[in-house]
Amino acid sequence: MFTTVVALSVSIIPEGLPIVMTLVLAAGVWRMTKKNALVKKLQAVESLGQAKVIAVDKTGTVTKNEMIVKKIYTLNHEFFEVSGDGYNPKGDIVSTGNQAVIEDENLRLFFKLCALSANAGVIYSKQAKKWLASGDPTQAAMACLGQKFGFNKEELKKINPRIQEIPFDYKLKYHIVVNQVNNKHLATIVAAPEVLLKLSDLPQNKKDELYNIYENFASEGLRVLAVGYKHIKGELENSDIKNFVFLGFVGIQDTIRPEAKKALRVAEQAGMRVVMITGDNKTTALAIAKAVGIYKKGDEVLTNVEIEKLTEQELAAKLDKVSVFARITPEHKLKIIKAYRHKGEIVAMTGDGVNDAPPLVAADLGVAMGKIGTEVAKEASDIVLLDDNFGTIVTAIDEGRNIYKTIKKVILYLFSTSFGEVLTIGGALFMDLPLPILASQIIWLNFVTDGFLDVSLAMEPKEESLLNGKFYKPKKYLLDSQMVGRMFTMAVPMMIGSIAIFKAYYQIDMVKAWTMTLTVLAVFQWFNAWNCRHESKSIFQMKFFSNKLLLASTIVVFLLQLLAIYYPFMQKYLHTTGLSLYEWILIISVAGSIIVFEEIRKLISRLNQNMLW
Repeated sequence: MFTTVVALSVSIIPEGLPIVMTLVLAAGVWRMTKKNALVKKLQAVESLGQAKVIAVDKTGTVTKNEMIVKKIYTLNHEFFEVSGDGYNPKGDIVSTGNQAVIEDENLRLFFKLCALSANAGVIYSKQAKKWLASGDPTQAAMACLGQKFGFNKEELKKINPRIQEIPFDYKLKYHIVVNQVNNKHLATIVAAPEVLLKLSDLPQNKKDELYNIYENFASEGLRVLAVGYKHIKGELENSDIKNFVFLGFVGIQDTIRPEAKKALRVAEQAGMRVVMITGDNKTTALAIAKAVGIYKKGDEVLTNVEIEKLTEQELAAKLDKVSVFARITPEHKLKIIKAYRHKGEIVAMTGDGVNDAPPLVAADLGVAMGKIGTEVAKEASDIVLLDDNFGTIVTAIDEGRNIYKTIKKVILYLFSTSFGEVLTIGGALFMDLPLPILASQIIWLNFVTDGFLDVSLAMEPKEESLLNGKFYKPKKYLLDSQMVGRMFTMAVPMMIGSIAIFKAYYQIDMVKAWTMTLTVLAVFQWFNAWNCRHESKSIFQMKFFSNKLLLASTIVVFLLQLLAIYYPFMQKYLHTTGLSLYEWILIISVAGSIIVFEEIRKLISRLNQNMLW
């Protein structure tokens, strides 16, 4: 009895589960890497499949992060359109209003300052066979604009050396450079329009007019920058950051990724909600969100000013109606993520900057951009998107759900077979019968039969339509009521069939009875592995050869079972004896009952998907 208890303990404790789970996770991570999603932390995979909210950056995720100047407004000569292909510095600047004189000095100064302010440039890639940004895409677009007008950034800097720079700060929302021009110091400011208008020397009525033009640009989905200048003496001091001369607006287009709309539809079908977080102003953000489909009628847009006024609890109460967050800083991102967590939502968030590290860590799933992302953001993330593509997130979530489903299949198989063995022995003892299976035979079933089949079940191909409909997960445990119910429908036939066969033989030949019980339990497990391939689809609807490893493992364990029954050496240690053809037919017929029971349950499940066992 002590030996049997020890053997049962070995059977009940799924010592192979950690190995199989690691195998499932590693295989899933490998498949995700092939789809441009680099998983840094294995434990993130579970969150990946259960994400309910995806908070995405606009730039680089929803859009391509290829900044191209498309429209210009200058104070003196009104509107211009800029033609050209991507970052190619060749293109035309055409007036759309009054026929302005391109040689005008103020207009030349506007383009010259666009080139002088840029810390990036454009280069031609022979490998890609196109012009690419070298550095920050926004500043590369400014350099490209200046070059289209004939101002090469590198040549300009030799003639007009840079003396001082105030780098862009997301709080201040401006970038200032000071260059020596004609023996004078010229400060160039490139800023958010509302910031430069406050710092300019224009009268209020003109500022109001310019603000309306800015809003019109933004309503077309353009990122708008304002350019201005002032002459200074010596170095620029904080007290000098005022009274700039306003020169004009630059409307920069960031092309929406063509796959973004499709990925959004797939995410919504999967029961996930996509929200967009951007540093752009409200109008630009709304235009992009509408074009992609993130913003829908009745949704709300929250800005940084509104978020500042809300507590975390108040923000959490509003989140159900909000689909766009505009003018957001990393601190606001962190507050948004905490608010979603306060609601109990599992949230995935994308980020690329150094300051995005705290919200990336705070999110259930931090997703960093592989191309434009900083090393700090990548280090803080759980997953890195190698192609910075929103569609890749959805693909990775599909794989995450598959991993979660596969782990459940393996757990169901291991626990149901162990449960069947325990019920068989417990039932026999309750009926005052001898032990129907010996300790050595339990070890054989646990290590040989289970050992092959659970690994092959872990390699089950991905189920179809995992992104169709909501993905339900128990809040606390992997085992839910449906899984427990399935274990009973699998374990009870194992108990009844095994005890019935043992009872029929043990008074005639005990060794034969042990052999019959061992074999019928083994065949029960073979059939059960095929049962566990899908929770609702019939075993006869599944593609028989889709999991070749499971098919091969079934053949292997069958051959090993023959060895255990007919090979004298194995007969000695496992206490078995040879079986006749009739006995094999009896065993297969009895063991087939587990398929019948499970098929009935699956039929009921298909008729009523909400039924819980």
